[in-house]
Amino acid sequence: MLISTLLCIVVTTTFAKDIHVSLKGNDSHNGTLKHPVRSIQKAIDILRESKKYPSKGSYIWIHEGVYRLEKPIKIGSDDSGTPEVPVFIKAVDGDKVTITSAQTLNLKWEKYKNNIYKAKVDLKYTIDQLIVNGKMQRMARYPNYKVSDVGKTNGKEKHTEPFNGGASDAWDISKSRNWKNPTGAYMHAMHKAKWGDIHYEVTGKKPNGELEFIGGWQNNRVNTINVVHKSFRMIENIYEELDAPNEWFYDQKDGTIYYIPDPKTSIDDMTVEVVQQTKSLVEITGDFYEKKVNADFHGGNGVVYHAEMRHFKNAVSNIVFDGITFTGTKRTFMENKEPLVRSDWTIYRGGAFYITGAENITVRNCTFMQLGGNAIFVDGYNRRVKISECYFHHNGATDINFVGSPQAVRDPLFSYGQQRIEFDKVDTIPGPKSIDYPADCIVEQCLMTQCGRVEKQTSGVNIAMSSRITIRHNTIYHVPRAAINVCDGCWGGHLIEWNKCFETVLETGDHGAYNSWGRDRFWHSASPNGSYQKLKDGTHRIKAMNDRWHDVSVWDAYQTIVMRNNFWMCDNGWDVDLDDGSTNYEIYNNLCLKGGMKTREGYHRNVYNNIIFNYYTCNVPYPAPTYDQFRSNIIIGKSYVATYPTKWAGRLDKTLFHNPTYKEAVPASSIQEWTCQDEHSLIGNADFVDPLNGDFTVKSDSPAILLGYMNFPMNGFGVTVERLKKLAPEPKIALPSSFFNNVRKADKTLRFNGAQLKNLSTPSEQTAYGSKEISGVIIQKFKKDSKLKKWGFEIDDVILAIDKNKVSNTKKLLKIFNRIDSKKRCIALILRGQEEITVEFLR
Repeated sequence: MLISTLLCIVVTTTFAKDIHVSLKGNDSHNGTLKHPVRSIQKAIDILRESKKYPSKGSYIWIHEGVYRLEKPIKIGSDDSGTPEVPVFIKAVDGDKVTITSAQTLNLKWEKYKNNIYKAKVDLKYTIDQLIVNGKMQRMARYPNYKVSDVGKTNGKEKHTEPFNGGASDAWDISKSRNWKNPTGAYMHAMHKAKWGDIHYEVTGKKPNGELEFIGGWQNNRVNTINVVHKSFRMIENIYEELDAPNEWFYDQKDGTIYYIPDPKTSIDDMTVEVVQQTKSLVEITGDFYEKKVNADFHGGNGVVYHAEMRHFKNAVSNIVFDGITFTGTKRTFMENKEPLVRSDWTIYRGGAFYITGAENITVRNCTFMQLGGNAIFVDGYNRRVKISECYFHHNGATDINFVGSPQAVRDPLFSYGQQRIEFDKVDTIPGPKSIDYPADCIVEQCLMTQCGRVEKQTSGVNIAMSSRITIRHNTIYHVPRAAINVCDGCWGGHLIEWNKCFETVLETGDHGAYNSWGRDRFWHSASPNGSYQKLKDGTHRIKAMNDRWHDVSVWDAYQTIVMRNNFWMCDNGWDVDLDDGSTNYEIYNNLCLKGGMKTREGYHRNVYNNIIFNYYTCNVPYPAPTYDQFRSNIIIGKSYVATYPTKWAGRLDKTLFHNPTYKEAVPASSIQEWTCQDEHSLIGNADFVDPLNGDFTVKSDSPAILLGYMNFPMNGFGVTVERLKKLAPEPKIALPSSFFNNVRKADKTLRFNGAQLKNLSTPSEQTAYGSKEISGVIIQKFKKDSKLKKWGFEIDDVILAIDKNKVSNTKKLLKIFNRIDSKKRCIALILRGQEEITVEFLR
């Protein structure tokens, strides 16, 4: 199907018009330099009317000032430019232009009590955000806000503390019974496994003081309050918690703002702005009609999402935004409901700058800051959207989203454990089934920092149900989760190159600086023993699918994702994390300088010529053939991580395990015995030029050269535009404190009731089993007469508790069992297939 048969170019003539916008103008003017209009929307309307007069070109010139919107600027297909003559919406050179929904208030403050001031306002809607002298203030909250930099807040894991402070009793009844009217408060929490965030809105209070609330749908791996983290909790918009500088509370019923200013701020000289209901500032929307083909999708968050098949008629095209700052939109965390295709994400399909049904849209040299939700959202059918030389900072959710329609996906499933489609009903056609998705788009030379100030399942760039997205020469740092996230294998073809990503996964866990999932049509969950989902005849479902359709793994990921020449550092996870099912990758010339690399179960991952700190994790296998290759890489620190290495069906060879104490390289014999592969792998000194300063070039006589390793450039990562580059800090590189010395320590195991058990003791095991923490006991093997097997336990179960007594390790398990009377009925809490279930047994 040719796209050209579905889309027509509306504008065939060129046109000339310079339209000026100024805060000194008037919308009754004609938009000349001497007689400018006052609103950007009016300028667009004038331009639309001018197109009947063909000529050379068109600019909307925006002069200096803050343009305050009560509704978004809307651009449709009739506002398009042409490929030869785009429409430019541009700040006048040297002028600072800001577009915001924040409205200024002229307040008369009076002292109320303690350090609190109050002022009367007359507003139609409630206040979502209060801004004083250009800085965002905080709703009255518990616990109070505290500055949180990179540090240890969760054992040995490095974090910045989620929500800048949390407490286990944040909305406990012991506190809530003292709140007179908490309706309208917001409860914020982390998922108990730190897989993102969860939010609720308080709707009332029961007679006993317990809170009533709605929400909890912001994560696709949760649908009950039971998955809320015990410690990382915060509540805001509570009058009684107004007790710290820079906190505020708005009593909408009474029309009063209560505020505690910073002691250094003069209450009478403050500039006060408020953000109320506006969620987007610019909406670029093409023309489409909706075919009456509807679908209801059931997410893992308990939400049923309703989607319609869209067919575009006319695209908005050839428009350039240049040199504008966008700020001040409403937070959208309570509207973040839509589950994305079997990833852990849900999204709000919108942003401050929203694009759908567009072609050849460019956003360049712009700033997106202090936005309540997503900054840019590229939704559904879009082609050749380019975002370049932009600065993103302190936004509430994701900086840039590319998200297609689930109606373009063949046989989409939406929750982790959703029932697989029967073989005879599977759609066997590769690729998408419609054009309603972003493709051939570019993000380059952008600086992104501190996204996810409100929502934590966010990233600098997020890609879902999209094709051929190029992410190039961006610096992304200090983010709560991934710098770059790919939610699914639909439909690949992305190019990820020359990015610099560090200080990542700071507030969450079990993730990567680059993170992906690939829970596509072929995917079946697996554990370190392999895939455990079987047909009635005992055949593994994943093997049966591959035997029947040899190309099934690339039906959705039908185009290769190339990751090359990137700089990755992850503080709490993997530098590169190819999670469940991630398939069809070529990964080379990357520096992975902190958390290592993981390729969980999947197919067609060709990983070569990379520098990898710590370890390569390959501990969740699929049956052969997987067409995976890991070759000619240098590992600095540890080695491989695999529970059952001989089950890994990929090819492992020609790895150099760097150890600077070795004078001569020797065969990695312990690795060879362990993997039954690695015929050519060595241990030796890679002989780097200057590793502490980031130069991992190896000298000409390095043993890595003998293994096929080739040097690649050690500079040029990240944004290279000078005005943005100078704003970004340089990450510190710390070499691992120890190096692999050709000795592998066998895991300690326990024989117990006819089973072989071991502690869940590493991050790799934690992610492999889907555990919320590094704790528990893994069942590895059974004897034929095993009591544990008779009691209903299975291989790869993780025992978490017995009769509510936590089982942190094998010693704890033995102590618990020694206290249990014979023939007592017990209930075990276990992890099976990444789901917590109970097993009842008679001792």
